[in-house]
Amino acid sequence: MLAGLAQRPKAAPSREYPTPAVREEQTVVVDGVREIWRLQWMSGPKPACSPSDPESDTFPCLGFAYGDAGALDLVRLRDGAEIDRLALAPLFEETPAEGAVVERWQPDLDKDFEVVATNNSVAFPQPRENLAPLVRKRPTVQVMHFGDYDHTGWKNEFYLQSGAAAGHTDGFVVGVSKRNRRLHALGTASSPRKPLYLEHREWEALRDASGPLEVVHWRCGDHGAENESTVRLGWTAGGIAGTRRVYTCPPDARKLIREDPL
Repeated sequence: MLAGLAQRPKAAPSREYPTPAVREEQTVVVDGVREIWRLQWMSGPKPACSPSDPESDTFPCLGFAYGDAGALDLVRLRDGAEIDRLALAPLFEETPAEGAVVERWQPDLDKDFEVVATNNSVAFPQPRENLAPLVRKRPTVQVMHFGDYDHTGWKNEFYLQSGAAAGHTDGFVVGVSKRNRRLHALGTASSPRKPLYLEHREWEALRDASGPLEVVHWRCGDHGAENESTVRLGWTAGGIAGTRRVYTCPPDARKLIREDPL
């Protein structure tokens, strides 16, 4: 058994936090050319929704716990030389800390609650302090998952969460495409320079779609919602297209109230 273990190949080195300043780096092929893309902190990041923070399991921290926050850039390199850079922090809207907030270790709700509940006693006046060492042993979350969100044929774009509220999260998609070969946040055909913000599942539905689709954004009764809202998505030669629709409730007899462009 020991001999068999010794012959196993070593795991590939992680591309998450290869250095303290580089949050993640990956090899990307852009128009047939290999590049290195880096998520790079411009100064030492600070904890956001950390394991010791009692607010880390509340709605504002959904998708951000347990994370880091600060000034974060996306950098492209070819043959070791920087060719493009995009500051990401200005694209983040509603975050629990200043700057860009990126999840570092993923919460395990059952295990984490058990640790906090077990230590919540007079003997442990700060029960969450014992959670942090356990969380730091977990793998670092991979951030860059590439796809072709605007359907140009290039899988050089990835999603970043930028906000959380009332149990919902939203974010933007950043990268390069045939329409714009510089780093940018995806917009719409009518407003290409204005970042488009959608929920992660809405971005995924657009990425995986073979034609126009409509995704429920806010269901009847969700946090007391009196209407149902949806997002209609598609793409044209000019870019992503779509509208936001609001319907009456209940959903089985709904009527369209209004429709607005994205």
